[in-house]
Amino acid sequence: MIRLIFLALSAVYLLLPVHLSAQSSQQPPVPEAIQSLQALQKLDQRLHNVGYRLASANAEFCPTTISNLGLLIHDIDQYGNKSMARRAFGFDHPIAINAIALGSPAALAQLAVGDNIIDIAGQPIENIMVDQQKLADEKAEYRRIAAVKDHLAQSAASGEVALTLTRENQKYSEILKAARTCPSQFQIRVSKSREASADGKMVSVSSTLAEYVVDDNELAAIAAHELAHNILKHRDRLNALKVNRGFFGQFGKSAGRIKAAEIEADRLSVWLMANAGYDPQAAIRFWTRYGKRYGKGIFSASTHYRWKKRVKLFAEELKKMTNAKTRNGKFAPPLLTQEAKF
Repeated sequence: MIRLIFLALSAVYLLLPVHLSAQSSQQPPVPEAIQSLQALQKLDQRLHNVGYRLASANAEFCPTTISNLGLLIHDIDQYGNKSMARRAFGFDHPIAINAIALGSPAALAQLAVGDNIIDIAGQPIENIMVDQQKLADEKAEYRRIAAVKDHLAQSAASGEVALTLTRENQKYSEILKAARTCPSQFQIRVSKSREASADGKMVSVSSTLAEYVVDDNELAAIAAHELAHNILKHRDRLNALKVNRGFFGQFGKSAGRIKAAEIEADRLSVWLMANAGYDPQAAIRFWTRYGKRYGKGIFSASTHYRWKKRVKLFAEELKKMTNAKTRNGKFAPPLLTQEAKF
């Protein structure tokens, strides 16, 4: 896994105070636990939307693509306090929709956040087998959702999938036609560290890092870098070269190859952003601000450029972009038409 790890002093959800009118002042205040869960959901929705937009806009340039419904689902079991989860998210059944990407098949079918999924391709949720051995590395509370996601992905691979859902306890059915996107899903991980990672299939951004960005353009800069790792199959390529990702990976050939992967991901990221309609200059703005505040100077990891070099690299790519031709309003990213550099 390629990781950018930045330690934070603390992780706090910034919640606006609730101003109650005379009419609503008789109602009990929303517990902080529910507010925190709903704030986390908003982060999930932002990243899911940004990620889907990046992955779908660049699908024609990706060497491989996947069927994507634009759905992010969650499981009541993944929350420690199920009662609070029900109040926060409206669970009537174990699996519900957590986020829907704009313009996705799920959005076009008018599915809604909070809808409960009770059947996927004729298979009731309770009948979906959880392979305990296959999912042994997952925490127990995440095994069912992992199995359901896998079943949903396999069902969508044919190009369409039938879902049975409930909304306010009313059952309804929809057939969704999957879109083709670059091969990645996106998730927020609750963490006190500022970090982002890619494992070949999933892009993860920590809640603390997601809270640090000032807008979706900056969030796209982070997501595009990690998506680039997945598109370029960096995990597989580094594994094939037997790169050491532990302590000794900070030295010698391993460090050089990891740094080469990071440089490729940075270079590709701004092209992915531009094709998705995000401002690629946001990568420069984010890393300049972040670097000035948290840059470690000579103590930076040897596997990553220091922030000033990263900013210079982004500027070089943006200059190439000004002279590049477009096809249907999109750029063919150079790294997706060239040989690997390591």
